[in-house]
Amino acid sequence: MNTKATADAIATRFVGITANGEAIAVGPTASLPNTIARGPALLVYPPEGVLAIGVSKLRQDTLTFMVRLLRDPMDVPARTDALYAWYDAMRDRVEANMDLDLAYVAWAKAVNARVAIDGQRYGDAVFDVVELAVEVRFNEVVSSLAL
Repeated sequence: MNTKATADAIATRFVGITANGEAIAVGPTASLPNTIARGPALLVYPPEGVLAIGVSKLRQDTLTFMVRLLRDPMDVPARTDALYAWYDAMRDRVEANMDLDLAYVAWAKAVNARVAIDGQRYGDAVFDVVELAVEVRFNEVVSSLAL
C-alpha cells in the first residue's frame, strides 16, 4: 500500500476537468502548494480513516481523502452558479475508475460532498470550495504481519 500513490491516483481522475468556462490553474495534485494565487485549484489532501487487519493477514483499511476545488472568484454574482457547475463536473470522476488502477485498492468512491461560498481557508486566503470526500478501501495481504 502506498498512500501517496493513492492520493496521486485520485488527483489523476480530475486531469483535464473544466466547468463553467474555467479550467484548473493549480493541480490536480496531492502535493499541496505553499500558496494559491487565485485558482481554481484542485487539491487532494492527506487521508484520515479506519485501520483494519482481517483474517489471513489482509489489510482492509478505509481511508478518506478530501478532494477540494478552491476558487477565488472575480465575478461575485456568478459564484453560486460556478460552484454548482464544478460540483456537477467533479461528481462522477472517481467512480469512472473505482480501483484507481492500483492492485491494493478494492474500491474508491465519493461518499460526501460540501459546496460553500467562502468555505475553505488556504494559507492567508479564503476560497469558495467544492469538496468531495473520497473513501478508499484497501485490500492487501501484509506478509510482515505476525499473528
